[in-house]
Amino acid sequence: MNKAQLKFEFFQRVLNQYQIRIGLELEKFFNKKIKESSRLFPQAVETIKILRDINVGGGKRIRPILINIGYALAGGKDKKAILETCPCIELIHNWFLIHDDIIDRDELRRGRPSLYKFYQKKMKDNHAGISLAIIAGDIGAALGYWLLVNSKFQEKFRTKALNIFYQTVVDTCHGEMLEVFIKDDKDKLKEKDILNVCEYKTAYYTFANPLKIGAALAGADDRFLKQIERFALPIGSAFQIRDDILGLFASQKKLGKPIVSDIEENQPNLLIFKTLALANLKARQEFKKYLGKKNLSREEIQRVRKIVRQSGSLEYCQNKAENLVNEAKLSIRKIQAPQKEKDFLLSLADYMIERVF
Repeated sequence: MNKAQLKFEFFQRVLNQYQIRIGLELEKFFNKKIKESSRLFPQAVETIKILRDINVGGGKRIRPILINIGYALAGGKDKKAILETCPCIELIHNWFLIHDDIIDRDELRRGRPSLYKFYQKKMKDNHAGISLAIIAGDIGAALGYWLLVNSKFQEKFRTKALNIFYQTVVDTCHGEMLEVFIKDDKDKLKEKDILNVCEYKTAYYTFANPLKIGAALAGADDRFLKQIERFALPIGSAFQIRDDILGLFASQKKLGKPIVSDIEENQPNLLIFKTLALANLKARQEFKKYLGKKNLSREEIQRVRKIVRQSGSLEYCQNKAENLVNEAKLSIRKIQAPQKEKDFLLSLADYMIERVF
């Protein structure tokens, strides 16, 4: 086994260990909240159980893992306290996903009906289903704040982390809104607009801010937090570009959510934007016919994929993601921090452009 394979095996082992531990922490936390909610009324217990299933039942746990990595990167030593606290970001993440599925009209999440679809079926009422999903998501977000507010760290460190946590929510919501705005103003769309969505909707809340929250809880200063941003934002943007590629070229079974949803919703991403910019006139006209068309057939999906490939858009996006990752790796190597955590981040950067789901 060569050095690169050993490094990747180490990364996968650390990733899996964290995923198991964080899953157990989430289960413990929700079981406690279920017990507390039983003092209210049956619907409250049901809601917390549903949130438990959503949060415990799946996901890569990248964000809570990065809170742990950020904490260790900045020299934090209380592994138990950070492990108990890190699920705060997973609760925020699933809150975003619940709302995102409503905004994008995605009916599947991790191979199961999206929460709003579950409630619509249960209530036999579309509006009630959406309303209940929004409220359940809000409860999940409040529980995420509860975890961080009640964490066992010095007050000044906790306050700094909470400010980053709050900014994460604001920035991500701005990114989500920008995505909606540019959908309705495609004629003036620039590549920079799409990369801004990548940065604000994904890079801050998936990579930069989880690392910064962990580092802040360990007492990191602003200079160290700025160094984290330098490598985490490019990784986050690469992650989103790769996500958009998988959203067209992966299988729905492996992805656990609908494929070609951005095509069917005519939602601009870098892959679509560059296809329209690079394809020849005939291919571009054909491609435009599929944008916004619901329930694309297998043959139509294959045509879309072929146009994207032949236009050079797929290659452009893959190269863009790779360049962003290489930029990030240069910054990771420069940071003064424990080598173990730096090695994990270097492997994570590679994983972002190699992952298949």
